[in-house]
Amino acid sequence: MADEETELSEKQKIDIAKWFLLNSPPGEIQYVAKDLRSVLSDENVYRMAASEAFPLYNKAHMICLQLPDRSGDVLVTSFSEIDKNDYLDPRTAQVAILDHVKQGVQRESLRSSPH
Repeated sequence: MADEETELSEKQKIDIAKWFLLNSPPGEIQYVAKDLRSVLSDENVYRMAASEAFPLYNKAHMICLQLPDRSGDVLVTSFSEIDKNDYLDPRTAQVAILDHVKQGVQRESLRSSPH
């Protein structure tokens, strides 16, 4: 057996990083992401994995984020999702634009629902 080390492709690294992020314990993804970023030593691979994994994780764990003006909370689920980053708070009829990786609502994002 040869003791050769083979370099993983960028896609393989992204898939492995996504696996670690998606399998983070509830509420611990930010800690896993911080450690993963330092282990990877490749910002591009980290960003690609995070941009794909965080939205899936946030919806799977139904995280709740407070609106910036404290007028309500938006629940991140497939039911409140309008499009990729827009989520509806049905109590206030406001649409919030989320930053999935930072797990926060952008302050300038609030707008009334067109419905």
